[in-house]
Amino acid sequence: MTLQIRRRTYWILFGISCASSLLALSASAILAFKGNLPVFLIEQGIYSIHDFFGLRVPSHILSLMDVAALCGFAVIGQAFVLRSFKQTVSAEVFFFAFWMCCASFEALRPLRLVLALGGSADGVLAVVDKFYTGVKFFGFSCLFISGLFASGMRNEKQLSIVAVCAAISIALASRLPVNSGIWDRTLLFKVGYGNLINGFSFSIIIITIMNYLISTRVRGDRSFYYIALGIAASTAGTFLLSKDISPLASLLALLALGGGSWLFIKKLHSFYLWQ
Repeated sequence: MTLQIRRRTYWILFGISCASSLLALSASAILAFKGNLPVFLIEQGIYSIHDFFGLRVPSHILSLMDVAALCGFAVIGQAFVLRSFKQTVSAEVFFFAFWMCCASFEALRPLRLVLALGGSADGVLAVVDKFYTGVKFFGFSCLFISGLFASGMRNEKQLSIVAVCAAISIALASRLPVNSGIWDRTLLFKVGYGNLINGFSFSIIIITIMNYLISTRVRGDRSFYYIALGIAASTAGTFLLSKDISPLASLLALLALGGGSWLFIKKLHSFYLWQ
C-alpha cells in the first residue's frame, strides 16, 4: 500500500469522525429541547441520578457527555495521526485509526433516542442497534489485526483485510437477537448474548495487549512496553465510556483514553521514524 493511499484513508476516516461528531452534537441539541425526555426514560426504567461531588447528574446527561467524549477522541486522534504520520508508515496505526473512527459512531446513541421520541417503530430502532453493534465488532477486529502486525505479521493488502473484517462484523451483527422494547442505560435496546459480546471484547483487548508485549521481543525495542500500556489504557477508556457507569468512571476513562492514545501514537511514530 502506498503512502498516498494511507494518507487518503486517514483523511476519509477523519471526515467520517467529524461528520459523526456533528451528528452527535445535532442530536444532543434536539434532545435538550425535549421536555418529555425524563418522563420517557422513566417509563423505560433507565432514568437515574448520579451524585458527583455534590452535583446531581441525570443518567441521560452522562450518556450524552460520554458520547461527546468519544466523538471528540475520534476527531482529535485522527487529526494527531494525520499530523504525525506524514512520511512514516505503520500498519499498527493504520488499523488503530479505523478503531478510533468506530468510536465516533457512538453518535448513534443520541440519534436513536431522538428517533424513539419521534415515534419510530421498534424494528427501526433494532436496526440501529444492530448497526451500532456491527461497528463495535469491526472496531475490535481492526484492533486485533493491529496487534497481529505488531507481533510480526506481514501483509501488504491491508485494505483487503479491512474489507474482510467489515464483512465478518456485518455477518455477526445481523444474526444477533435484539430485545425490542427492553432498554439499557446506554440508550439502546438490550442485545442478546450481552455477556458473550463483553467477553469477546475483553478477550480481544487482552490478546492485543499480549501481541504488543510480544512485539518487544520481536522488534527488539523496549518502547513497545509503553505502546502496550497505551493500547491498554485507550481500550479500557473507550470500553468504560461506552457503558455510562458513573461520572467518576467516565472522568477516569477519559484521562486513560487521552493519555493512552497519545502514548500509543507518539511512541509508534518515534519507532518508525528511525526505521
